[in-house]
Amino acid sequence: MVQELKRRHDWRGRLSAFLDETRRDGFAWGKHDCALGLACGAVEAITGADLRKGWRGKYKTNKGALRALKKRGFDNVGDAFAAELPEYDNLLMAGVGDIAVVQSDDEFLEAMAVVDVSSLIILTSEGQGRIPRSRMVRAFKVG
Repeated sequence: MVQELKRRHDWRGRLSAFLDETRRDGFAWGKHDCALGLACGAVEAITGADLRKGWRGKYKTNKGALRALKKRGFDNVGDAFAAELPEYDNLLMAGVGDIAVVQSDDEFLEAMAVVDVSSLIILTSEGQGRIPRSRMVRAFKVG
């Protein structure tokens, strides 16, 4: 069910604190991956809403994540976020703290990112990284 979330009055500080706390946390399937760790963590920092419910502990590998998505009727991780958050028709409308989908080279073919002022924050094996906003292929409104 698509949710109209509200941003907390101090969302910028909360998002900044979340990103600082997790800056060096590397990618780990089912714990700190691009969806559960980065994107859902940012949504929770900004709004207080926990989008991880029902997903925690359900997978530990990329194949497990794909199975979990398929079991819930999603073809990809972007569609799972589209079931929870309003999607922008115009990617240029995405602002700081919104969630983006970018294409990836793995079997998922896409990954989640957090929109920042001039770039997208992504998750790598070493922690957070940045890529150009031009890599965004979908975007979702957070509050």
